[in-house]
Amino acid sequence: MRLRSRLLGMLVALAAVVATGSPARADGPTGDIVYATRNGGKVVALTFDDGPSPDWTPKVLELLRRQQIRATFCLLGSQAQAHPEVVRRIVADGHAVCNHTFKHDALAGLTAEEIRADLAATNDAIRTAAGDPGLPIRYFRAPYGAWGASPQVAASLGMSALAWTMDPSDWDGSPADVLVQRLSAQIYPTAVALSHDGGGDRSQTLAAYQRLVPQWQQAGWGFELPATTGGPYPPACTAPAWRARDTYTQGDRVSRNGHIYQTRWWTRLEDPANAWWVWADLGAC
Repeated sequence: MRLRSRLLGMLVALAAVVATGSPARADGPTGDIVYATRNGGKVVALTFDDGPSPDWTPKVLELLRRQQIRATFCLLGSQAQAHPEVVRRIVADGHAVCNHTFKHDALAGLTAEEIRADLAATNDAIRTAAGDPGLPIRYFRAPYGAWGASPQVAASLGMSALAWTMDPSDWDGSPADVLVQRLSAQIYPTAVALSHDGGGDRSQTLAAYQRLVPQWQQAGWGFELPATTGGPYPPACTAPAWRARDTYTQGDRVSRNGHIYQTRWWTRLEDPANAWWVWADLGAC
């Protein structure tokens, strides 16, 4: 993962479904964006992006197997081609597979036809690496959360657009202690957690989850796969209105023009509606 691209492009997904509610179920992908687990309750979905990595994915898999957790791996087609043995291990361990495009290109400016070609090529690469032409690929995640027309295209290919509601920003080089703090502050029932097993040194991500997963399990948290269909879950406009004179730190939320925004880092004076590199749009409310 290139840090500069991530800083400029990442958009956090829709957030905060009702804490004990159950996501809506449907027969197949609808083009809506998924941002919750399949069922309600005190559960979280773990998702890992930018792999497979021969260095870090096997270590993540070892942790998940030891703790008896199924997760979702959002794979790059280029990485799947390069490391088919890791793809086969992901599948053999019973984890869900997610299409994360072929080379992690932003899709927002592409036509539907261009997006379809990329996603189809990525699916082909993943299935070839797995040695299974019929491998179910139920999810798609747009790099940087820059969706464009991709949710509808993904649905036409049988995939649900998978967003996230927990993001420790493990791409920024923070130590495990910081990642633990971020994830601990963000967890809530039915959340979808975004982390990375590829794209760089993921030792701190691994260390954070090695500490957190047993703690969460002891506290009564369970782990599920994400839902396979989105739903009408815009967060309520309960966040305070944005004010230019106020100072905001990472993770603060405000409402502005019928949307909820969350800060990526410290900011002041920057209007959420016009500063997407600072404020993540969490959706309408």
